[in-house]
Amino acid sequence: MTPRRPVAVAVAALACASLVQLPPSGAQTPDARPAGAEAIGAFERDRALRHVRVLARRIGVRVRGRPGERRGARYFAARMRDLGYDVAVREFDVDGRTSRNVVATWPGALRYPVVIGAHVDTVARSPGANDNASGVAILLEIARLIADRPPARFVKLVAFGSEEYGTDGRHHVGSQVFVNRLDARARRRTPGMVSVDMVADGRPLVVGTTGLAPAIVARTAVRRIRKAGIRARFETTCDCSDNGPFERAGIPGAFLWSGREPNYHLPSDTVRNMSPRDLHRSGRAVRAFVVALSERMIRRFRDR
Repeated sequence: MTPRRPVAVAVAALACASLVQLPPSGAQTPDARPAGAEAIGAFERDRALRHVRVLARRIGVRVRGRPGERRGARYFAARMRDLGYDVAVREFDVDGRTSRNVVATWPGALRYPVVIGAHVDTVARSPGANDNASGVAILLEIARLIADRPPARFVKLVAFGSEEYGTDGRHHVGSQVFVNRLDARARRRTPGMVSVDMVADGRPLVVGTTGLAPAIVARTAVRRIRKAGIRARFETTCDCSDNGPFERAGIPGAFLWSGREPNYHLPSDTVRNMSPRDLHRSGRAVRAFVVALSERMIRRFRDR
């Protein structure tokens, strides 16, 4: 996550992101709910934690355009392909180097589904367990849960590169490139975007929007999350995550965030210092939103 740059009035920084095979899915729990004719399993915290450990410990610091970010993107792409998703790696230039967005869709998905994204990169010297291996891990676990299930038709899962500030002073570059490459029809037809960013260290869960586009996706998400028994609050936040470029283009966005935390953008943003309990909470929240998606809801988002 990248906060807006300091201004004259002091603003507290809003913490405002090849390697292992996971074992077979475990048993269903009461958290499972029907989706069409098939049940969607419960979000498994330990599976998500394994992804966090790979990203934040084994790969480590993932500065944009650098080898660590590339390895993180490759890990996401490989896991998505293992699950059966179609994967496209879309490169772009940043800071004189190459970064990339990894875009995963289920075969037969809607042409213009809801985009759910999380950024792979970190700031220098930070392993980024909470910011934002937590978000990427949640996308990977959600992808496993919905693979070959009805909700997979309604989402496009994206690991964004270059969300953090770089040497050229720009941030949210990967998501901005993604939006810039949408043609006029795609901008009109894309129903919404949810950015899962820094979600494993704080309560309640914040469901935010920049206020630059209709809030229908964010407000729907907070209702579905609360219905699942998870504490969440709606906020108008800064333009501080990958939902920003989408909202500036008029696409309804939402920003899932667990609030300020003491290890933000520091070497201490480690697996040890994040909260597995909050990672699980946020994963369940994303699951509640994704499982609720339907063609009718997609039409409502588009009508906005």
